[in-house]
Amino acid sequence: MVIIVSTTAIAAAWVLLLLQVDPVPTWFYVFAWYPTLVLLDAIGTRLDGRPTMLWRRPMLYVFLWSPVVWFVFEVANFRLQNWYYVLLPQMAWERWCGIVLSFATVVPAVLLAERALDAAGIFRRGRGPSVVVRSGDIVWAVIIGLGMGALSLGHPRLFFPLIWGAVFLLVDPLIFRKDPSLSLIGDLARGYWGRIGRIMLGGLGIGLLWETYNFWARGKWIYTVPWLEEIKLFEMPPFGFVGFPVFALEAWSMYAGLCLLGVAAPVAGIAKLKLRRVAFAALLGVGFSVATLFGMEQRTISSTVPELSEQPGLSPEDAQALKLAGVLTPFDLAQATPSELVADAGLTSSVALASVQAAQLATLRGIGQRHTKTLHDVGIETVCELSRADPDVLLTAIRRERRGTRPNRAEVLVWIRAAESNCRSG
Repeated sequence: MVIIVSTTAIAAAWVLLLLQVDPVPTWFYVFAWYPTLVLLDAIGTRLDGRPTMLWRRPMLYVFLWSPVVWFVFEVANFRLQNWYYVLLPQMAWERWCGIVLSFATVVPAVLLAERALDAAGIFRRGRGPSVVVRSGDIVWAVIIGLGMGALSLGHPRLFFPLIWGAVFLLVDPLIFRKDPSLSLIGDLARGYWGRIGRIMLGGLGIGLLWETYNFWARGKWIYTVPWLEEIKLFEMPPFGFVGFPVFALEAWSMYAGLCLLGVAAPVAGIAKLKLRRVAFAALLGVGFSVATLFGMEQRTISSTVPELSEQPGLSPEDAQALKLAGVLTPFDLAQATPSELVADAGLTSSVALASVQAAQLATLRGIGQRHTKTLHDVGIETVCELSRADPDVLLTAIRRERRGTRPNRAEVLVWIRAAESNCRSG
């Protein structure tokens, strides 16, 4: 029954997305991922007959700590600039709640995918040679992790991929030194390779789901990865999918580290919670999360959902006339023709044409209305004019009009490529 209900919920999310029923297009990731977690848990329970994992008390800690775990990588991205977010809600409280709810699915997805694969018997007999881990090996692993992190943050254009793996080498060796039973390196020392294989395979699978759900959503992230922008599978360059199995190892080890510190409960085994430490860690986690969200507002959240009332060159009276004619959002407006707007909403020909062109800019690859206004200020009023722009010249002109970190050159390139594709297909 649970499998049927969760599958139906996922299907309903897709239908509401295709019908553009708000708020599903903006928060499709949330609407799709939570029933997916329920489905993964139900599949695992059906296959091995063990009690549900999702509804056990330790999973509450997993959900609560998951945003904090991912925010570590968001902070790294302030320097890496490998992805940014578009078309999020206009109200800050709604953005923040949605972001936290989205990131709360990350670590549960890693754990539940591994459990489902285990229940299916994948790599259950994954025995291999035992790896002798000496104290010197632990030191070298941490040194290498520090080096990888330093290179990725110090020279992100060349070494950005090293962030995926650096955290694992920093965290898991320290866990192994304190409690090998919680460590993935400890698995290797015992000659048990199965769990690592399942985590990595599960990471690849949920990575594909992450990118599938993200690609079709309105509110989404867009990658700007050096050298790898020309070919993409969904929003991700194909080479980037290699990072998902490694990230899954990192997420697993980071949560295990929290369990070792006594501030989170392991999903298997006896919890060794220290309440004062839990309270102190919770305060630190909340503070870190809020600070990261403020940073995202400045550095990685590029645009919010456009509104007709903010459409450049559109008076309140014209916006009201459009709504009465059934044109409720700039997304509707971008699909309309000027002649339809003249006939149905009574707009003048010049206002109708300018409104459609502005809406097409605002909805192209999440440019949004704030950037559309800036583009207008520098002389770019249509998608095809944007397609002919030189990225460096355009960015210089934008910087003269408005200070800030957004857009950066990589983002302007995303706009121009999308405009070129749009004009070719048009």
